Amino acid sequence: MSVLEADLAIAMREARTGCPKAYRRLLDLLSQHLKGHIRRILTRMGGSGAADLEDILQETLISIHNRLHTYDSAYPVTVWVNAIARYKVIDSFRASGYRFKQINLDDLGDVLADPVEHQPGAARDVERLLSSLPVNLRRPIEDVKLRGLTIAESAARTGMSESAVKIGIHRGMKRLAASLGVGSQMQGAA
Repeated sequence: MSVLEADLAIAMREARTGCPKAYRRLLDLLSQHLKGHIRRILTRMGGSGAADLEDILQETLISIHNRLHTYDSAYPVTVWVNAIARYKVIDSFRASGYRFKQINLDDLGDVLADPVEHQPGAARDVERLLSSLPVNLRRPIEDVKLRGLTIAESAARTGMSESAVKIGIHRGMKRLAASLGVGSQMQGAA
């Protein structure tokens, strides 16, 4: 558990008891963390500057305040607040008339893999998503998209042909996109 996650967990627990000082500390920690998180999302989506960031941060903090009672302490605070922030960024883009671009299935691996280094619970979420796939689809994605192996290395490792690895990646990514609702949303935006 990171220092930030530990601090957030303590502040969250204390803030939920009604202590104003603990609530202020929680808001300060969340603001600091969420600014970076929202900035990364905005950058990846081609968003604009500081005004958007501040507006989205405020909307996120309001949403967290309104949903504080729904937080389950069995899960990391950052996973919960990052999800709320992600939805607020999307809401902001939609309100501005932004049209989401179509994501290439090959790029979905990058989208899934990137947050793992920044979000403590994201690795677990990716693992949970991948576990829903059959082994012949999951293994090639794990090898090539997450571990950075070549198609040939994955084929040798799994005992599959290179063609089967490529097909497994394509079908697995397609299935993941469908389970996340990415495929249908992207079709409508094109």
